[in-house]
Amino acid sequence: MRSILVIVTTFFLLTGCASYHYSKVKTGELHGKLIVQWYDYDEFVFLPDQTNPLTFVRHNSKQITPGKMYTNGGSIPRPLWAIRGYSPMGYAPAFIIHDWLFVMRHCKLPGYEAYDLEKTALIMSEVMKTLMEDPDYGEKSEIVLYSMYEAVRSPIAENIWEKGECKIPEKLRQIEREKKKPILEYHIVFD
Repeated sequence: MRSILVIVTTFFLLTGCASYHYSKVKTGELHGKLIVQWYDYDEFVFLPDQTNPLTFVRHNSKQITPGKMYTNGGSIPRPLWAIRGYSPMGYAPAFIIHDWLFVMRHCKLPGYEAYDLEKTALIMSEVMKTLMEDPDYGEKSEIVLYSMYEAVRSPIAENIWEKGECKIPEKLRQIEREKKKPILEYHIVFD
């Protein structure tokens, strides 16, 4: 009986925190074309479109436009992939923006000083909520939004944020060297 009470209490606390977080997160605007190339199992490359690059405009008019990078989509543990909302590419624009902010920090790209881990988690929430509020791309899920936000603020993510290295994986260099063709190429256009 006691463990059921703990589970129910935890559930209500989580849903309350999730609802509060969702209500505080502001939406922005997504523009441009998202291009992701799939080369191998869990190996993706994000390519900025030359004429219409993916851009997230935050509620405060600040813009984030990711550059070319290697990505795995969301770093979501495989057992969670079966749950709706937790696929590694389910919120691809949010994951791409998130990954880009990490790349900016690790490679000390211009403007990286403007972001810390907390702001990165919040920005990912903003992109996710922007998608959730658009009936063409998503559906509202306060729990998914909040759990992703908390995952980006976790000690594991903090360790990667603080100690991650600026590097282009050898696989990406090999792809460029060999002019390898992707297995598939995904395009999503926002405008």
